[in-house]
Amino acid sequence: MKFTNPIYYELKLLKLFKNKNLIKISNKTRDKKIAVFKDKVSKIIFLQKYFPNQKYNSNIKINLKHLDDDFRRVKQFNNYCYKKDVLDFGCGWGIFLLNLKKTRSLTGVDLRKNCLDYIRKKRKKIALYNNLKSLNQKFDIITLFHVLEHIPHQINTLKNLKNYLKKRGKIIIEVPHADDFLLNFDDLIEFKHFTFWSEHLILHTFKSLYLMLKKSGFKKIKIRYFQRYGFDNHLGWFIKKKPGGHIFFKKYSSKYLNEKYKKNLIKIKKTDTLIAEATI
Repeated sequence: MKFTNPIYYELKLLKLFKNKNLIKISNKTRDKKIAVFKDKVSKIIFLQKYFPNQKYNSNIKINLKHLDDDFRRVKQFNNYCYKKDVLDFGCGWGIFLLNLKKTRSLTGVDLRKNCLDYIRKKRKKIALYNNLKSLNQKFDIITLFHVLEHIPHQINTLKNLKNYLKKRGKIIIEVPHADDFLLNFDDLIEFKHFTFWSEHLILHTFKSLYLMLKKSGFKKIKIRYFQRYGFDNHLGWFIKKKPGGHIFFKKYSSKYLNEKYKKNLIKIKKTDTLIAEATI
């Protein structure tokens, strides 16, 4: 079977799976007919194909109601960025950059012109680029929030980003987790079809993310399990087989219940998200 997804070969280089352990878990993603594979032992999930000329949709308009994660990250990492030079790689609409307080400088990189234009209108002092090669400075903090899974050549990209870090600089990476609690239910096909996407070339595990960073030359690698969605959202998937449970089942839940539920998923290492921090 032929794989055109470059990540397949990177995973093979790192000896993270064996072909005999690969199983096809879906014949399609939410938007294209692309097979999705999983290694039964490591639990890494990746696509069979990669389309190198795929263009990102530049016509999507911003919806602040759907950017809760961006505001959460501001609270989560603002202290890391205090009086620091910060680069957000794959900055999107720039909510993270626009809401950070007391930084030395802010820089964003994104392929989408409409996102960069939106940020420019909001704050002119943020330096914005559509590629890394245009940068001429180094940074204390580099962030990638749900960006790495889109990148076909992950090791080379991480090595390039490492060159833009200052001595003792830190990279922070947030990615979807291959061992998401909901992905462990074979009959929850709707969630799989929602989660698998032609632009998400890989769903990482703790080990695969760790080894990608190590192979790229990073040190002091720390990875933690993090749960974005709570009990009400999962209730939506189990009962209605669709997203939005945190909205239409909100009255049946509470902040206390959601937090306890999230903590338990962290405890059993079945979260929807992994967050890595590493230095050079």
